Parts: sequence; C-alpha cells; structure tokens
Amino acid sequence: MCDNYFNICDSPLAKQHQALIIEKTHRGKDYGVTSYDIGDGLGHFGLATDDVYKMVEKLRSLGGIVTGEPAPVIGGTAIIAFVKDPDGYTFEVLERASTAEQLCDHVMLHALGMKLSRRFNRPEHKHDLGMLGFADEFQNTILELTYNYGVTEYSKGNGYAQIAISTDDVYKSAEVINLVTQEFGGKITRQPGPLPGINTKITSFLDPDGWKTSNSFHLKMAEAAPVAPNAEVLEWPKKDKRRLLHAVYRVGDLDRTIKFYTEGLGMKLLRQRDIPEEKYTNAFLGFGPEESNFVVELTYNYGVTSYDIGAGFGHFGIATQDVYKMVEKVRALGGNVSREPGPVKGGNSVIAFVKDPDGYTFELIQRGPTPEPLCQVMLRVGDLDRSIKFYEKAMGMKLLRKIDRPEYKYTLAMIGYADEYETTVLELTYNYGVTEYAKGNAYAQIAVSTDDVYKSAEVVNLVTQELGGKITRQPGPLPGINTKITAFLDPDGWKTVLVDNEDFLKELHTKEE
Repeated sequence: MCDNYFNICDSPLAKQHQALIIEKTHRGKDYGVTSYDIGDGLGHFGLATDDVYKMVEKLRSLGGIVTGEPAPVIGGTAIIAFVKDPDGYTFEVLERASTAEQLCDHVMLHALGMKLSRRFNRPEHKHDLGMLGFADEFQNTILELTYNYGVTEYSKGNGYAQIAISTDDVYKSAEVINLVTQEFGGKITRQPGPLPGINTKITSFLDPDGWKTSNSFHLKMAEAAPVAPNAEVLEWPKKDKRRLLHAVYRVGDLDRTIKFYTEGLGMKLLRQRDIPEEKYTNAFLGFGPEESNFVVELTYNYGVTSYDIGAGFGHFGIATQDVYKMVEKVRALGGNVSREPGPVKGGNSVIAFVKDPDGYTFELIQRGPTPEPLCQVMLRVGDLDRSIKFYEKAMGMKLLRKIDRPEYKYTLAMIGYADEYETTVLELTYNYGVTEYAKGNAYAQIAVSTDDVYKSAEVVNLVTQELGGKITRQPGPLPGINTKITAFLDPDGWKTVLVDNEDFLKELHTKEE
C-alpha cells in the first residue's frame, strides 16, 4: 500500500526523494515488523502541490487519514492540509506553484542548525518555528524546526531514523561537527570513512536534542561523488611524510621492565603517565626524543602480571657498538641470554639474543654509531610476498632487502622508509609452510606518522580489499585530546595505527608543559 500511496507525485525528482524518504524513515524493509512508534518528536514532511484539494482527495481514496482539511492558513491565503499515511507519518500538503522540489521534505524536527531562512513566533499558539536549509525554501528541501513553549524533550519512538545530506568531503565535515558538538552537545556516532562493500564515504552524528538510540536521529553526510580515481588515491603514501613512531606492548611489572631497559639495554625513560580511572600506566622508553626516534610504549594494566606473547611476534632489534658488553649487563640483571654473542652463520656480523623479564626477545646487533639504535621490529607472516605488497601499497614502505634461507626453511624481508642502518625497519619473516600464528595478548601495535589520516585511510581501505586486512578505526580525532588517528589490521592481523604528524607533536609538547 505504501508504494501506491506515494505514487501521487509524478515528477522524476519527486519520485527520487520519495524513495529516499521511504527508505530512510518508513523502514518498510524490516522483515516481520509491521508497525513502529513514531513518537512525538517528529512532526511532518511537507509536500508542495499546485492543487491541495485534488491531492487530498487522492490521498483519502488511498486510505490516508486527513487530519486537517484543506483551508487557508490563519492570517494568510496559502492553502494547506494535513494527511497521515498508512504508517501514521504526517504530511503537510502545501499550495505552491511549480517547484523543483515537490516533495519539499518540510521536516519538523526539534533542533538542527543550518542557514536560517525565516522565523515565526506564534505566541497565540505557543510555538516558535524556524525554516533552515541550504537555499531558498521554494526551490529546495528545508528543515522546519519547531519549539513548543516550555517543552524541552520529546519521545523519539523508533519509526523515524535519520536524514542524509551530501558533502564534497566527509572528513572535513566530521572535523567541523566534532568541534561544534563539543560546544553545543551531540556526538559523532560514526567516524568518517567508506562503507564496507560499496565504498560510499559517510559520517554520522547525533544532534544536541537527545536522539541517542540506534534508531534515533542521525545526520548522515554522504559524499556526492568519488574524489579521485583509485590510481590517484594510491599515490598518496609516496608523497606522505612518514616514520615509525613507537611500538605498544603490555608488561606485568612496569618498574621491573623500566629498570631492565634502562640499566641493561641502555634506553632512557622519556615519559610516564598514570590513568587511574582506566586502571593502567604507560611508560615511553627509547634512545632519543620521541620527536625524532622510534620508542617503545609499555602498558601496565593494574593487577595483570603476565601476558601470552604468542608465536607470531618475533623480536625487537637493538644496534650497539659492543654486543658482548650489553649481554653481560643483561645477564647481571637476570635477563635470559637465549643466544650467546658471536658471528652470524656464514658472516662476520656479531649478534646475540636476550629476553626481558616478560619474555620479549631482543636481537642485539653489533654496529657502529647509528641515529636509531632501536632498529627493528620482527613479525612473522603467512605469505611474505603478500605482506611486502601490502606494506608497499598501503603504507608506502620500500623493500630494502630479501633473504631466503632454505637450509633453515625461512625467508625474511626488511621493509621501511629509509636505509635500515639509519632508521627503524620491519623485519617480516616467513617460515616455510606456516600460514598462521597465535598472536597472544602481549604485543599490541605499531604507530606510524602521516600528514593526513583521512587520505591514508582511503588508501588502506582500497588495499585491504585487494590483499586482506581491515580498518578497525575510521579516521578522526580521539575524544579529549583531538589527536587524529586511524587504525587497521594487515592481512596477518598485525595492527598499525596511523597518527597525524602535527597532532602527535602537539600532544608531546602539551605533555612537556
């Protein structure tokens, strides 16, 4: 019956908008659900026609309930009427000459600010209303916001869902919304990004009037058209300014680990923060300032004394001018030396392997002076070629070298943003025939800097569709600190967080102050 009921408007544009309203507000596609509570917050939709009387008769013949017979508005000459559809949604039928927006979507919600076209105060009827929109109300759809004297809240029901608005950039739009909600109320309910499967970029939020349930008022901003072809989007990582910032992992005794890293491995404690309300403490350690060096971020969760490292995480690499000396320091602190210092097989580079008190492995590599002593993060992967391609395309990294060791049944690849002797790199290892690894719950993620988390997320989204993995956090600011990030899993489930360069530096300087 709904389809016939809405076939009274003949213009293609009107039909296009009808389909939108039916989909978004009538919820006719929920299997087995035959009725909804409209609540008292939604007012009506407006339908412009050059003959109100004729349209009312058509609606009446289709079972519509006429709640206000056609008549001139009080104090004016324009003819209006009110009719309810079979589900109880109200339509105001307005007499108006030919208009591009026949279904003028004269939606009487109860607060959303746009450009104020006009405002009417009706003290005799105890209400005040404002017409808001993006252009003239006689040519475009607008919102009619109504305030009834003394009423500050309305029941929303579960019938009306949301309204959609187009934008050229959902990411910039979301940044604006985030700032405005901090001032006036409301909140972003979906960070900007592409919808799975169809790639239409949207963001959604709640306004300040309390439409806060899953079927309550959202404003979805749907991007009108693709910004750039895929090939252009995929060029972004090559232009971006990126480096590895830090690795995040969990430890069972923070003071013990700090002592081991500073006295045994030669790191410095850069900063520490306690978050008692969330029951955890962080410590950042490294060989130089966070502004320029890769560091480790240790997390201690109150009361948790041990974690499962799993089989997937390999080791961290530390470059030192004297491996033998560092091993003795580690041994003196109770560290487990799993490989004594000595030359690598078939070469003359001196290495050793040690474990910290939580069981994390460190490869100690003898090298001359280097700007980045914390030089490697080794992760095991199930398909090395796929992983190399993923990090090249999604992250803009370069394959520095690839080594196959058939006698030991493994292949490894060094990938990064610059020479491995000058910066931190990822060492990806494939063990012959092993396609999956248990990740455990100890190692968490790596953070990488970017000049634009939104563009970076677009690239990651495209690459994950080709090679696997998924975005786990759409790009946008973190609540409270406004640092913009996005997060994703690679095809093997290893997590990376991309952090806005400027926001990261601001956050560091704020903490220093």
